[in-house]
Amino acid sequence: MNAEIFATMRFIVEVTAYYALLSLSLIVPLLVAVAFFTLAERKIMASIQRRKGPNVVGFAGLGQPFADGLKALVKEALAPYQANRVIFIMAPGISFVLSLVNWALIPFTYEEVIADLSYGLLYIYAISSLSVYGIILAGWVSNSKYPFLGSLRSAAQMVSYEVSIGLVFCIVALCAHSLNLTDVVFAQEVSG
Repeated sequence: MNAEIFATMRFIVEVTAYYALLSLSLIVPLLVAVAFFTLAERKIMASIQRRKGPNVVGFAGLGQPFADGLKALVKEALAPYQANRVIFIMAPGISFVLSLVNWALIPFTYEEVIADLSYGLLYIYAISSLSVYGIILAGWVSNSKYPFLGSLRSAAQMVSYEVSIGLVFCIVALCAHSLNLTDVVFAQEVSG
């Protein structure tokens, strides 16, 4: 009996480790790419405004994303007076996690996809709709009416954009005859 329990526990640990490594192999390059895209945007904006831009950290400013990340980690966490600290810290985390969860459905090749759901487009639509809650929580937990009104305004903007995104998803599903993202990619290859 103990050998069966040990084998089951070992299987659970191996599967968890596999999916954790798979997730990290997706998340780490994604975050590094976003950091360097932000650096590129800052350099382009600086050249448009005829100023130097980020050029101090590393060769030609290439160390700036790492310096920004280090600054974000060491920065003192301040919360508004009378704010619920747990929800105040949790609100941006909700938005961050929900933005990363959708990447699990993106097919890299026909065989390489973390989660190949048959209703992948609906899943992406549902998860992207949930990110509104992180914004509303961030405004509400500050215990002030102005941040709360600002969060309601940005949530209303996100909902209005979701209507048009839903129409685009309907067109994609009708053209591909499927809601599965792997089938959508295959339909693009066949028709193109």
